Amino acid sequence: MSDQKQNAKKSKSADIEWAQQMVSAHKKAERGKPGYTRSVWFSIQQMQGLINRIANEPDADGVRIYFGKYTKAVIDNVNSNLPQGEPKIPSNYVDRNTVIFVSTKNTNGIPMRDYVENALFSEPQNRGALCPPDTGCDCTSDIIDPNDPDTNCP
Repeated sequence: MSDQKQNAKKSKSADIEWAQQMVSAHKKAERGKPGYTRSVWFSIQQMQGLINRIANEPDADGVRIYFGKYTKAVIDNVNSNLPQGEPKIPSNYVDRNTVIFVSTKNTNGIPMRDYVENALFSEPQNRGALCPPDTGCDCTSDIIDPNDPDTNCP
């Protein structure tokens, strides 16, 4: 194996190791708290739609990811305003952590400003699958530290 390939393999291994440490630290901080959420999954279609909308926005420069928590009031409000046939947020998401994507743009020379008013991507994006409680979680991921197995895996 060439030195370049060996270095790339070592770098990837180090990246996985620090990711494991970060996920494990999050789990330890949240363990036992209601609403523990290890990850949020988004489909390729959701992510591509987000990228396409932002890419068409003049002066767009990225996406900010906020951490949030579902409440019963938020779920009830969102669900009551969804278009006919749109999947509803499950009631078991109450108190679960989530992430929210907000488009950013360079505004008057200031980069990375949240941009939601009059934007093509006009509202924060969310609606990923939470793990737990949803099924489809990857309980064997390399990102999960093998020395800290996730016993809360559906």
